[in-house]
Amino acid sequence: MVSNRLREVRKEIGMSISELARRAKTSRQTITNIELYGQVPNGLLMIIICEVLKKEPKEIFFTKDAMHG
Repeated sequence: MVSNRLREVRKEIGMSISELARRAKTSRQTITNIELYGQVPNGLLMIIICEVLKKEPKEIFFTKDAMHG
């Protein structure tokens, strides 16, 4: 199972959902679905989100198993 810290990371840098969606060229609903409901973005969107937030994918997206090992 994949989980994420997207909301936490986004808030740390002071970026709104709307701004992230605009910069990632996706919808606010998509960002909300990722943050609140654990929707897993496709690989390209994941890379774009990480580039916008200037983070490595492993800093935002991870598997539940990675937390225990």
